[in-house]
Amino acid sequence: MSIPRKKDFPLYKSRQILKYIILKVKKNRMRSYLDIVKGRSNPGILILDGKNALVYSNAQALGSFPGLRKGRLPEEVLELCRGIRKRPEGPSSPHDSTAGLVIDSASGLPFALRAFPIAARRSTKTPGYVMVLVEKIVDRHIVELDLERVGGKYGLSKRETEVLGLISKGLSNLEISGKLFISEYTVKDHIKKILSKMNVASRSGIIASLLQPPPS
Repeated sequence: MSIPRKKDFPLYKSRQILKYIILKVKKNRMRSYLDIVKGRSNPGILILDGKNALVYSNAQALGSFPGLRKGRLPEEVLELCRGIRKRPEGPSSPHDSTAGLVIDSASGLPFALRAFPIAARRSTKTPGYVMVLVEKIVDRHIVELDLERVGGKYGLSKRETEVLGLISKGLSNLEISGKLFISEYTVKDHIKKILSKMNVASRSGIIASLLQPPPS
């Protein structure tokens, strides 16, 4: 009785090839996910005490809400915190202890605000601290944008096209400066040229132009 060789088992080979293809697809997909994560900017962070006084804010939050530098908290943030504090004490699921909403921003891209308690309340009169995350929402149309085509359409230089891509992701001038290893002054200079070439007056005008569907 002869022992069959592997070449006599086409099904075995097919399974091995299929397994290899699946692993390769999964690996490429994970790389894509990592690229998306790396491309995202850090969220803004605000921490308010029991009296809704701001005790901490990072650079991203300051970039999203310039009024914070003068002690002015956005009404939407206060609204979220008041909503969290009105909720009854006791065990609850994570979904019950968080609150969120979406607001427009000066950059032309919307923000998602999410608030949740980060310290236990000692009494009903002294609510604990609340953290608010400020995250930029990027439109799917912008994510899939062909920046090279857009740059060619408006006559942008290679560097201006790079800056445009980062603007479309909602990055601030400071964040763009760090990404491209150039000064903030140079970033502002590039943005001025982009505004002029696109014939718009602000970042929100840039986003509005990018969101327009291409001519059919």
